[in-house]
Amino acid sequence: MRIQHFLSRTGIASRRKAEALIKNGLVKVNGKVVLEPFFQVDPVKDKIEFNGKELKIPEEHTYIILNKPRGFVTTVSDEFQRRTVMELIPLKEKGLVPVGRLDKDSEGLLLITNDGDLAHRLTHPSFEIEKEYEVVLSKTAGEELKKMEKGIQSGGDFLRANRVIFKGKNEILVTLKEGKKREIRRMLEALGYGVIRLKRIRLGNLKLSDLEVGKWRKLTKAEVSKLKELTDGKI
Repeated sequence: MRIQHFLSRTGIASRRKAEALIKNGLVKVNGKVVLEPFFQVDPVKDKIEFNGKELKIPEEHTYIILNKPRGFVTTVSDEFQRRTVMELIPLKEKGLVPVGRLDKDSEGLLLITNDGDLAHRLTHPSFEIEKEYEVVLSKTAGEELKKMEKGIQSGGDFLRANRVIFKGKNEILVTLKEGKKREIRRMLEALGYGVIRLKRIRLGNLKLSDLEVGKWRKLTKAEVSKLKELTDGKI
């Protein structure tokens, strides 16, 4: 197994982020620093360490859906001592990490898991997993919002919504297949709109439904199987 793959399986990071950790000299195999992401390891025989801590692949993965409240950052820990979403999940399972971005002022569906492979596939643009958001705007929604489907330049990035649906006088539903930083807010700002509320309500087949704000639950086996099907079943 490649060391990069091993790290993602432990839940430390996605494969892409694992590559950076390896190249930065933070990973050791049998006491020696490894700098090559494709280095082959045996999870049973080799002692693999990250930042001096030995890693093991969890026997069973944990999958959690959380209805994230505003005011929490989507990280495992925060250098500025802000409250993180992990404070809302009082579990002892190792390697749990949030999947994808949901900024401090946004709320709604957040998947948390220690399945690094699935996390990678759900967030990488090449798998085109849909994320759907309810957005309350600062003013009446106009037809110019459909420009989001064609794409908008912002700060050197090309941002594009897969679908924009008008829901009410100042409410829209936005579907993305990417997850660039503050993507919806940036597109709306470029069109002259402010955001009063932004809430993710769906990730692939997974829906927020009636889960209360700040509450969480473990996914059913059927929900996990469907998520894996959406990523071609190659987990």
